Amino acid sequence: MAAKSDAADGPAWKGDVWIPDEWTEEDRSAALNRLDASSSRSQDEQQSAFDEFRRNASTNWNVFYNHNKTNFFKDRHYLHKSFPAEFGWLYPDDVAEVDADGASSADICNAGEVTIVEIGCGVGNAIMPLLEQHSELMQQHQQQSSPVHAPPQLHIHCLDFAPTAIELLKEDPRFAAAAKEGRATAHVYDLSSMHPSTISVGNAQTLANSADVAILLFCLSAIGPHPSASLDRAARHVIDMLRPGGTLVIRDYGRLDEAQMKLGKGDKELGDNFYRKGDGTGCYYFELDDLRDLFVNKEEGDGKLELLELDYLQRVYRNRGDGTERRRVWVQGRFRKPHVEAIRDSTIPRRGSPQTLEQFLATNVERWDAHYRDLPTTRQSSSLPSNILQMFPNEFAPWQPAKGKRKPQPQPASQFASMKEVVVIDFGCGLGNDSLLNILERQQNREEGVQNQPPVLNVHFLDASAEAIQRLHSDPRYQHASESRAVVTSHLCSFASATSDLPHLRQSADIILLLFTLSAIGPYERHQPLNDRRYLGVRNAVKTAAAMLKPGAVILLRDYGRYDDDQLHLNSVVGAQLCDNFYVRGLDGSNSNISKGVGCYFFEQEEVRELFTDAGLEVMQLEYVTRVYKKSGRNGRDCGKNGGAVERRRVWINGRFRKPLNC
Repeated sequence: MAAKSDAADGPAWKGDVWIPDEWTEEDRSAALNRLDASSSRSQDEQQSAFDEFRRNASTNWNVFYNHNKTNFFKDRHYLHKSFPAEFGWLYPDDVAEVDADGASSADICNAGEVTIVEIGCGVGNAIMPLLEQHSELMQQHQQQSSPVHAPPQLHIHCLDFAPTAIELLKEDPRFAAAAKEGRATAHVYDLSSMHPSTISVGNAQTLANSADVAILLFCLSAIGPHPSASLDRAARHVIDMLRPGGTLVIRDYGRLDEAQMKLGKGDKELGDNFYRKGDGTGCYYFELDDLRDLFVNKEEGDGKLELLELDYLQRVYRNRGDGTERRRVWVQGRFRKPHVEAIRDSTIPRRGSPQTLEQFLATNVERWDAHYRDLPTTRQSSSLPSNILQMFPNEFAPWQPAKGKRKPQPQPASQFASMKEVVVIDFGCGLGNDSLLNILERQQNREEGVQNQPPVLNVHFLDASAEAIQRLHSDPRYQHASESRAVVTSHLCSFASATSDLPHLRQSADIILLLFTLSAIGPYERHQPLNDRRYLGVRNAVKTAAAMLKPGAVILLRDYGRYDDDQLHLNSVVGAQLCDNFYVRGLDGSNSNISKGVGCYFFEQEEVRELFTDAGLEVMQLEYVTRVYKKSGRNGRDCGKNGGAVERRRVWINGRFRKPLNC
């Protein structure tokens, strides 16, 4: 609200950029009336828009950091002044020793080490000054001629659910130096859906019950309105992150802040006092009672926190250039976890236990059968890339279709062009690859005796799901191809088994397609014991595929890469994560019932390299393939309306692997 308050008049400014503000009852009433008249959406429309917003929240923050990099926010150097009891020990010459509630900075300074967790760290604008100040403090201590008590060791863990923010943070030389020294870590983490026990910080430790200080700076407001299930879960996860005696410090947007006044104009409200901003991200404007509800014990056994302080920060900011003023309202608070926390039964779903993961994998085939049964009878176009002629032009150059009467374009050289027949195995075929079935269909019109025709394609379709194979048999392209002179077959195959149940296909294939197959089998962990059967399925599948290759033949891979847009969405679904980077698809987020749904793992490039080299194959090509899909619209604001994602960033892994000739 760009109106002057009484406190802003006269000489009180004295050249300052801001001064304290005081709201009168008339100010508050006028602001509330302005908001009441601003929204034209019904509650049903708001709920629909909010549901869409939640599905795309992490995507839109990822887009935000992709566009703004590290240039949007400035480093925050005020933490030791706003929260002296928690951070004053880092600035011994700059703050008072005792805070208002009697908590002393010396309490922390006398500790051997201090663990700080920042949730919603972005690119590190709050933690970087702390790391730098700690380094300076340690240097000063080492240079003292008569050493005094050493400052505590500082460990900082940074969490954000935008992978791009974490990548940018890790690239910062200041953070990289601290990480190398073991003083800092960074993790992709969704506070509203992931319990702190899902984040490992080394030495078999997780973030649960780990933090001496937890920092929430303008983070909760981005999650959702109060009350909401997502905000309740976020608060519970923050509480579980604190050690007994640990403190939570918060600063966030307050009710009737000027930014809310601007957003309140139009149809941007997604719930009571929660709005979608122009970049697709969201913001809630808190009352003090909202934070009391979320964090403060009302009675013994609540398992929440003790209130140390909670108040509004109200300030008037002046633009020195044009003299306009803005009235900002924030909430700021400190909360402490009791030293003896009451025993409670947590109903918040955590990451799946080893038993849950094992039970899930034991029913994997049945889940895929159910998945294919539930698909529409009419074949739908896939949202995933499936055109093997485009993905692997070198190998499939001989089968590129002619494009009308235009002069044929030169095709890449193919090792298969001179062969009479080529054997392809579609490993994890599902309903059959469309491009492959189309090639078989065109092959029916092959004329005998004509020169320069492509090799005959013999195809074996393999899948673990009997329902998928049955649906494949009903495809007319498959039916006609299986009746032709080409060899076209389909088989059930237990990919995760250590022994192949198709010995007649051993060393038979010139090309094996692995298209989004490995990610559906189970998780992969490079450092797990080789006898841990939960992680053996993917290894066994690659070894089975390698055994089906002829010497010199190739495996062509396309699969999900780490932090693909689908993974960002799944991070926001409660109960979807069964272990690191492995999720259940198909949950609606309202409960953690995983009796239905199929699994999906998101690979790192080096994991894929290890899988195939361990199977004895040569790496010909291995790379991330990223695609950004933008929604159509007249401008970015149109694209983001109704809480939708402005764009989707897909991350896949593309690979080509060859079996050595001497095998």
